Amino acid sequence: MTALTRTPVTAPAPPSARQGLRAVLALARVEARRLLLHPLVLVALAGYLALLLWPGGEPEDAYPVLQDIDRETQLGQLLLGLAVMIAANLGVLRSHRRGTDGSFAVLVVRPWRRTCAHVLSVLPTVLVGALLVAGQFTADALKPGAVGHGSVFELVTGPLLVLLLGVLGVLLGRVVRSSFAAPLAAVAVIAVSFVFVAESGSPAWVRGMTPLLFDEGARPLPSALQGRPAGRHALYLLALAVLAAAGAVRASGGRTRAVRVTALTALGAVVAAVVLQGTAPSDAVREAREVATRDPAEVQDCERRGPTTYCAFPEFTPWVDEWARVTDRVRSLAGGSGAEQALTVRQKVAALDGPSGTGEPSPAAPGEVTASTAWGGERELEFAASVARGLVVGHERHAGAYCDARGVLTVWLAIHATRDGEALFAETGNAYDSPGVIHAPVTAIALRDRELTVVQRLLALPRERVGRAVRAHWAELSAAGTTTDRAAAVLGVTAPAETAADRAWRCA
Repeated sequence: MTALTRTPVTAPAPPSARQGLRAVLALARVEARRLLLHPLVLVALAGYLALLLWPGGEPEDAYPVLQDIDRETQLGQLLLGLAVMIAANLGVLRSHRRGTDGSFAVLVVRPWRRTCAHVLSVLPTVLVGALLVAGQFTADALKPGAVGHGSVFELVTGPLLVLLLGVLGVLLGRVVRSSFAAPLAAVAVIAVSFVFVAESGSPAWVRGMTPLLFDEGARPLPSALQGRPAGRHALYLLALAVLAAAGAVRASGGRTRAVRVTALTALGAVVAAVVLQGTAPSDAVREAREVATRDPAEVQDCERRGPTTYCAFPEFTPWVDEWARVTDRVRSLAGGSGAEQALTVRQKVAALDGPSGTGEPSPAAPGEVTASTAWGGERELEFAASVARGLVVGHERHAGAYCDARGVLTVWLAIHATRDGEALFAETGNAYDSPGVIHAPVTAIALRDRELTVVQRLLALPRERVGRAVRAHWAELSAAGTTTDRAAAVLGVTAPAETAADRAWRCA
């Protein structure tokens, strides 16, 4: 008779700390590769790169303001982060979808360690996002027309968004056993960021809780006037990512003292960052905004070139050459006193409400014209109109449309002093559905249909022919009492009859 013996089965001994760390890192490398090669992440990266490398672009892109460019890097990172969130969530739920959760129960690597590996797997994708941000910002910073200074905190915000959203995908996978949770969370993030909280009426601390801090004003501001809580927002995103990671580990059974301390510390940092983001800008920033708005001469550098003095905020002085080129072109087309009239070009901002302000600067003093903090394309036409108005009218106060020779002369000068001026003038009218209007800094220059028709007929004539007439009759054409009929006759065209629509305008 054969005796049967029972051999006791012992559970595998738990791994040492070093062995556990090696196992976590090995799994993290595998999951990181899967995450980077996930079709959704690849599509997001391909779309991101396509937008960055797409040829062409707007003329303004040749003159980037770096304190705005650093924020522009964040939107693409948000889209990449949403893709990473969904892909990381699918990676966590892979064993659940395939019905292999039971097989992991016999492994020595506990579930909370596998969660740590999934969290770490997000880091290589974060690094890829950081490289894209560095490349995008460097490419703009190296353009000859670039001005200003970027913020390190604004630049790291994008990669931190990828980190936070990726870790949130891991947390969702440990809390909700459904593949639909992450896509729904992505929709919620987009809705909150772009629809609900991004409205200007929301309190600062509420807007600070969104992934992106939206501050889209009318024109860029000097970097010293930004006053954005970029550093505090970066701390908020980082602390929230750590808190989500600790929550995911705890939900997987990792209830160690280190996890509890990490979670509590991160929670305190999140609360502190939210509170700090809701505080007003410092007194120094508010005072600087006040001075820059009401008395910009106090903080500007000025340079005299012939009869024109150019005054700009220090960061924008590289654009003086561009302003001078357009100003000299306007003067060369003018005649009489216009060619040598003393003029000050002063850069102005409306900074009291910070980067999100949409107001326009106040009109310049007599003898001055306004330059904005944007350049290229339509901005060049607008500046040319500002200079032409300074030589023809002599002030920027709005009193209505120019229903006389001054409007015809101002717009003709602006168009011919600008590269591709005719195309830009037509494009501006189509964009704003307002033909005959140039949105010059401070106040727009508007023409009635009658004066616009005269300008269009002048553009059909040789420029030199019209230019000789402008120089010969400068004093008459720039006088307030010269009618449109007289201007047309002097310049060699005919003016249409005044219509009821023309008479409805308020004339300066």
